[in-house]
Amino acid sequence: MPELAVVVPTLNERENIVPLIGRLAASLGNIDWELIFVDDDSADGTADLCRRIAQENRRVRVLQRVGRTGLASACIEGMLATSAPYIAVMDGDLQHDDTRLPDMLRMLKDGSLDLVVGSRHAPGGGTGAFSGGRLRLSNLGKRLSQLVSRHALSDPMSGFFVLDRRFLEEVVHRLSGIGFKILLDLVASSPRPVRLAEAPYRFGSRLHGRSK
Repeated sequence: MPELAVVVPTLNERENIVPLIGRLAASLGNIDWELIFVDDDSADGTADLCRRIAQENRRVRVLQRVGRTGLASACIEGMLATSAPYIAVMDGDLQHDDTRLPDMLRMLKDGSLDLVVGSRHAPGGGTGAFSGGRLRLSNLGKRLSQLVSRHALSDPMSGFFVLDRRFLEEVVHRLSGIGFKILLDLVASSPRPVRLAEAPYRFGSRLHGRSK
């Protein structure tokens, strides 16, 4: 059984698949990990490429969803498809800093936490090439989502985090699975205060694919 499963929802991100696998292999080192792509029936053949790679790389798996779309629901299906005790979620567009994953996993285990969030707004983080409009929208979402989640997250709109499977099992039947902000769904669905921490990272530039 792998220690860590990395769940990556994809849509038309074929060109990112090989670079992402290479980056994760370099970043995760001796961690026993698997990579689960959850593809919303991409027109560019993303799922087909993932399947071909999986024939030679035991770490790679793919779930191709037909007739279903949405980032939050894709993440939920991917998280439920693994038996790993720890699960990471990240985008497939190479904007999230995969080198932070070992530290995030270590923080989760050493601190007996439910969740470690990769944050662009924590000290040491950064929003990269965010436009002024996107930054204002992100800040507005931050203020509104903190009211909903009841937790002081600096980056509640983040799509980059690591969680303990036991926490997922606590909240999974409460999740809405609607929309694209799965982190907020997880935290807001918890009937108790979530034991969490944040890990700063700098947001990269999108290469291929598009948001769901």
